Amino acid sequence: MKILQLGNKKLEKKSKPVKKIKSRANQNLIDNLLKICYKNEKSTGGLAAPQLGKNIRMFIARRVDIEEKYRKKKKDISQKESKKLWEVIINPKIKKTALKKATYWEGCLSIEHGKVFGPVKRPSLIKIEYFNRKGERKKIVATDFFSHLIQHEIDHLKGILFVKYIKNPKNLWNEKTLDKYLRKHGDFPEIVD
Repeated sequence: MKILQLGNKKLEKKSKPVKKIKSRANQNLIDNLLKICYKNEKSTGGLAAPQLGKNIRMFIARRVDIEEKYRKKKKDISQKESKKLWEVIINPKIKKTALKKATYWEGCLSIEHGKVFGPVKRPSLIKIEYFNRKGERKKIVATDFFSHLIQHEIDHLKGILFVKYIKNPKNLWNEKTLDKYLRKHGDFPEIVD
């Protein structure tokens, strides 16, 4: 399945709730979303159903919070364990967001295939309730970058791409230029008003 790119009207539509989570069509869609995430593991934090042209409230989120715990313990994640780092999130409901905000640089597989990045300010904490692929009710409290990642994917369900938050186009950087800047300066560029 191809990932829709900026300009495709399906990316701007609000998504409808998933009704039959365990249907063959929805389980196949979950498998396709996961396959794309595994394939793009080094360059993505998630993928939403609208990016594959399906305007339903479903996305995959990379559990960067769990990865961080492994890093702190200086442990490697096995190939088998790495598959568990992708959370299937269906019909998410936001229960709480923090007043405090933080800025992180985001990219998106629907914008130049993940080759463009920009700084986005979002609440530094989000609490959501959702269903997993088995139809079980779940909760996540996400902070810092994981909070951004969840909010980025929820935006896809609202028909919003992260570039909407970038007011000055000088704050959009292509991957090669940004990587070169990071190597030279050790930090992200200053945000231009």
